[in-house]
Amino acid sequence: MKKFYVILLSLALVVLVGCKSTIPVPQYVDQPVAKSGTEISTVKDIERSIVRAAASLGWKTKIKSEGEILATLDIRKHQLVVLIKHDDKNLTVTYQSSVNLKYDGQKIHRQYANWVTNLLRAIDVQNVTK
Repeated sequence: MKKFYVILLSLALVVLVGCKSTIPVPQYVDQPVAKSGTEISTVKDIERSIVRAAASLGWKTKIKSEGEILATLDIRKHQLVVLIKHDDKNLTVTYQSSVNLKYDGQKIHRQYANWVTNLLRAIDVQNVTK
């Protein structure tokens, strides 16, 4: 019987560790902007690509200044706000705030990485297909 409880406890521990819901906040610094052939993109071109990509995924955007876009994603009871700084070659996505994403100053819900990665991929697609 003791062996049964040890196995049960071990299994429960494995399940709990495998279901970790928070991760360290990923850093997306100086991500290269995808280019289409030899075509040269301007900062304004990249800005339009970011706004289109964000809209295609349900993000709302607000242009703060040249090279800075505030993007907000509202899904059910969750909200994520990131700042996208960009030039004609690179972009950086920085966490700004969130609601119901378990942010504690260092860690955040693992879905954060998925949402930002999807946004970066959509931006690349927009840059290549403009």
